[in-house]
Amino acid sequence: MYDLKTVQTAQKLVLHDSLHTYKVKNSRSNIAGQVMETPTKKGAIALFSSKDSMQKAHGVVITSFEALDAIADRMTHWTPNTFSWLGYTQNRSSVRGHREANLAQINTLVVDIDFADVQERDAREQEVLGAVTVADLFIPTMILRTTKGFHIYYVFDQPMFLRKTRGQFPVLKVAQKMSSFVRQWIQKRVAGVDVGCNNFGIFRIPRQDNLVFFDAHMLVQVSALMKWSQYYAAQVPVTKPDKRQVISLAPDEGRQVDQAWFKALLKVTTVKSGQGLARHNTVLTLALAMYQSKISQQRARDVLDVFNSNLHDPLADREVVQCVRDAYSGNYRGAALSYVQGLLDQWVPNFSGKVVAGIGWHKFAKPRAERQYSHAHEWRNDVLALINRMGGSAASVAMSTRQIQAELGISPASLNRVMKQLQATSQLKRVQRGNQPTLLTTVTMLFKSAMVSRQAQSQAWTGYLTTLMPTISKNVYEPTVGTLTEIQAVSGDSEPPWGMETRRRTG
Repeated sequence: MYDLKTVQTAQKLVLHDSLHTYKVKNSRSNIAGQVMETPTKKGAIALFSSKDSMQKAHGVVITSFEALDAIADRMTHWTPNTFSWLGYTQNRSSVRGHREANLAQINTLVVDIDFADVQERDAREQEVLGAVTVADLFIPTMILRTTKGFHIYYVFDQPMFLRKTRGQFPVLKVAQKMSSFVRQWIQKRVAGVDVGCNNFGIFRIPRQDNLVFFDAHMLVQVSALMKWSQYYAAQVPVTKPDKRQVISLAPDEGRQVDQAWFKALLKVTTVKSGQGLARHNTVLTLALAMYQSKISQQRARDVLDVFNSNLHDPLADREVVQCVRDAYSGNYRGAALSYVQGLLDQWVPNFSGKVVAGIGWHKFAKPRAERQYSHAHEWRNDVLALINRMGGSAASVAMSTRQIQAELGISPASLNRVMKQLQATSQLKRVQRGNQPTLLTTVTMLFKSAMVSRQAQSQAWTGYLTTLMPTISKNVYEPTVGTLTEIQAVSGDSEPPWGMETRRRTG
């Protein structure tokens, strides 16, 4: 267990000096004789005393670290990203202003992983630890244990400040996509990732009773995450239509309600709460499909009332009504591909129908199983996955290139090229031992080893990992130079394949 001082350090590290040091009024610390703070504009965050209070927006607005220290140990949730302002409703019963367009700066990405119960959470903890070092490059700054899962914090080395440009927030768009990529990466490696919750909403606050891991050195470089996001997006190329896999339609040529995935989801009765894409996101996605298909709002409510009634664990009626209102608010064009695919993977795993590419959806390349050759990034992922699996909870593993070739069926030339690329990007370290098999180490292995031994501040951990702050090789990822160019490359103007819907957080 971490002491109170460490917990407070973690809280302040996340917020990046975005609050005043002292309370503006009634400060007990800023007594006479102390130097007053400079009148630099600071922001505000909200805190909530329980999950129920969070869902009802019954919270407390604070603008100083003094206020945070005074009440944080009695709070369960907070907004780790800072808003320009926050206030209360007229009767002061609820917090207002915590919407993405009002963010002053983005301090961290948080991934929410939920399981069915406490037993499953504890049983799968090692699986989670093996999945949260994104691409063997980006290491969590801290991990919090929740009621049925974990909140994984990736704190930025510097905040992303939001500025409005021609009515848009380009930095917010970039951050949303980077967050989406990180969640997608982890979702492919461990079940239970809530890819549908608000990217920069409300999450658990670090406390002594929930902080599982914290290392202040492990900050994510924003520029490196941007470059990796470009590389990750490029792994899903737009190709010529393959009639066996996908049908390409223009935005107004096809109705989503006529597609096989919509009909398949309508028949599902097992959708639950708190497991990845759950009830709320399923209902909202179905409602968005009906909105795109020009189904009347009343008809959508009737259809979803029946769907919800058929669920073994239905939503409250008012939540279904709210989902329909949100879908028909005019803020969306239809169901996003990433949500559709996530829902099918979660609740209709045997789905074999066609997923139609429309309203800006991108077409995907032929599956690896149907190709004669593998891409370089696929071999890199295979090699890392094999080493991480063979290493288990050890800090390193002895493996020869012949063993790797035999396990993966990769040619010596391809393996040699892949190993060099992984070392160039700091994803893999090799230690030659003469005639004995080489020792191989990955960031994931070191992270898991440190967690198991609960010695995250050991010399091996700090000394090695602090030299591996994410740096991406030009030869492998071909990053675009220049911050503005990077932002444009990550954000773009076209509709992304991963969807851009902003959902209310319900987990």
